[in-house]
Amino acid sequence: MLSGVNDTLQDAQRLVQLLDGIQAKVNLIMFNPFQGTRFRPSAMEQVLAFRSVLIQAGRICTIRDSRGDDEMAACGQLGNPALSSKAAPILPPPPQFQHVLV
Repeated sequence: MLSGVNDTLQDAQRLVQLLDGIQAKVNLIMFNPFQGTRFRPSAMEQVLAFRSVLIQAGRICTIRDSRGDDEMAACGQLGNPALSSKAAPILPPPPQFQHVLV
């Protein structure tokens, strides 16, 4: 979950609407910051509020335990950036997210 990008109560309500008629479990994953990123993870209080909206709507919703985030091994970030021959490109975020960047 990205602070200010997809963690608002309105985002949670939109997700509830999107899932209407679909049997699904929702697994919330905290963003794992890495060198060069300008995004931040959502505050736990915000994630809990988001989760509450989904649960109140009758959805099963869990929060993924973070493991490996201290060694770039969390959520698809496996790898050692020091071993890369070139840095991954950092694309500019869409204008509507500029206000949440660090």
